[in-house]
Amino acid sequence: MSFPIDHDLHCHTQLSLCSNDPAQTPQSILAFAKAHAYTVQCITDHLWDSLVPGPNGFYSTQNIEHVNRNLPLPKDEQVRMVFGCETEYCGGGKLGLDPSNYGVFDFIVIPPNHYHMSGLVHSEGYDTEEKRAGLLVERLEELTRMELPWHKVGIAHMTCSLIFTQGDQYKVYELVDEGRFRAVMRAFARLGAGIELNLSSFAPAWHEHEDAMLRLYRLAGEEGCKFYLASDAHHPAELSVIPERAPEVIEKLGLTKEDQFILS
Repeated sequence: MSFPIDHDLHCHTQLSLCSNDPAQTPQSILAFAKAHAYTVQCITDHLWDSLVPGPNGFYSTQNIEHVNRNLPLPKDEQVRMVFGCETEYCGGGKLGLDPSNYGVFDFIVIPPNHYHMSGLVHSEGYDTEEKRAGLLVERLEELTRMELPWHKVGIAHMTCSLIFTQGDQYKVYELVDEGRFRAVMRAFARLGAGIELNLSSFAPAWHEHEDAMLRLYRLAGEEGCKFYLASDAHHPAELSVIPERAPEVIEKLGLTKEDQFILS
């Protein structure tokens, strides 16, 4: 059976400062989900817990109290609305969400590669594609050693232009060490984490770099990882990337229903 295109587990509302779009509300997102026969729609606004020291300017106001302004989420008989967050992993075991608040959220999205946030997510010196590739694997390895509620954790956009805005993101994916990456994906499969297929990262230019773009997901699938779909939408028009792009990506990866990460 084909991989179901019936969910979006990473989506922002106007409460994320990088959205700040009054049209991007839980109600409008639910309306899109209903129109496209989704069964699950997760809201994952950016978050930095006030209990965790050291947020940068972007995160200083985006705390739990801030994202809670979306509650209660609208209810619907067809679409299960889920309250999640996208927090930041900074390396060295530092996560932007305190363990005491893991229970606040039904899904926790963790990007390992927001490397545009120099000084918060990485220090200076990672100035080549090879160094960025090594840093990505290192951060993923560190995450597997953390005590997280893995049944409700998603590893966000392993392919993302923010991994190296000054260089060639596709070369970064090609340079990721296969042995180390396979090992970390086996760990995620064992832990039960979801691996995100972020359709916003599959912009039209990705076809020119298809092998590089799909490489990490193919390796993850071979090691038993489960996948979920994400729009990472910040504005209403961006919600459509799932129905528009997911069928092709799913087909090229050869995914079936058995490969789906199920959020309980």
